Amino acid sequence: MLEISDLCVAIGPHRILSVEKFQIDPGQRVGLVGESGSGKTMMATSIAGLLPDEASVQGSIRLDGSELIGRSDRERAKVRGSEIGMIFQDPLKALNPLMRIGRQVAEAVRIRSSLTRREAGRRVLELLEQVQLPEPAQLARRYPHQLSGGQRQRAMIAMAIARNPRLLIADEPTTALDVTVQQGILELLLDLSRQHGMALLFITHDLGVVRAVSDRIAVMYGGRLVESGPVREVIHHPRHRYTEALIAASPASTRLTEASALLGVPFQTIAGTVPAAGEFPSGCRFRNRCTHAVEACAVEPAATEAGDDHLYRCWNPAIRTGAEAHELHR
Repeated sequence: MLEISDLCVAIGPHRILSVEKFQIDPGQRVGLVGESGSGKTMMATSIAGLLPDEASVQGSIRLDGSELIGRSDRERAKVRGSEIGMIFQDPLKALNPLMRIGRQVAEAVRIRSSLTRREAGRRVLELLEQVQLPEPAQLARRYPHQLSGGQRQRAMIAMAIARNPRLLIADEPTTALDVTVQQGILELLLDLSRQHGMALLFITHDLGVVRAVSDRIAVMYGGRLVESGPVREVIHHPRHRYTEALIAASPASTRLTEASALLGVPFQTIAGTVPAAGEFPSGCRFRNRCTHAVEACAVEPAATEAGDDHLYRCWNPAIRTGAEAHELHR
């Protein structure tokens, strides 16, 4: 359904995103993970056609075989909503503070639609009920600041699915919510994906969330996809050293509890920070933070297949076959 090939996004002299190949099949749920600054949101905005004006784009993004790169803003706007829906990280910033919730959802419903105002009103209530908001008729008359964080996010989801898109992009939609509200939002997105056969690109830094909602996982660092494959395969058998480090740094992996913290059990972290644009090293972009870097890492690695549609780009992978070990030390 969605196919990306040789995509390059640059802002000024800096190449921010470089994706050789990426795809999402109909109804598939893909988790896109990586630290802040890894390029996840840039990937999402490239797909949705929401890049800043100063960005230059090359390559191909095809939706059902139709090329999106090179289309005008008006043409890309027609795709958003009808084919691609997007949920933003902070609904309070994304929603208009001066408009009632019902009117904002109605705008998403009626845009390029022949529905009458009354028909749109009924559809708004159906959507608010579908995203499990209580008392939809009353809630529709409230302003964003009168809703809780979880309610605002559900209203954003209602707007995103108003025209039954085939792909829903969720950019860290649970980051600012408490744990119980997060669970409700995740369950809602899963239900909507299953009910409507809607593909989902879920962007997060939380590996636990990826396990819960995704069929596949794609790991991004420095604007590059460094590893991808089925969730269970990548989580249990990571090949790229960055993926391995992310998993080791996950609280679920280290099982850090309040008691172990008091006893001084160290919480695993990844050394250093994500560099700014233009400051990544040559070759493998993770090599200046990697404790397993070798001389070959100064050259950018090609994609290697680990079986079962599991791909990675690493000269010194976490799990090596005999042939790989021989090639590394040859």
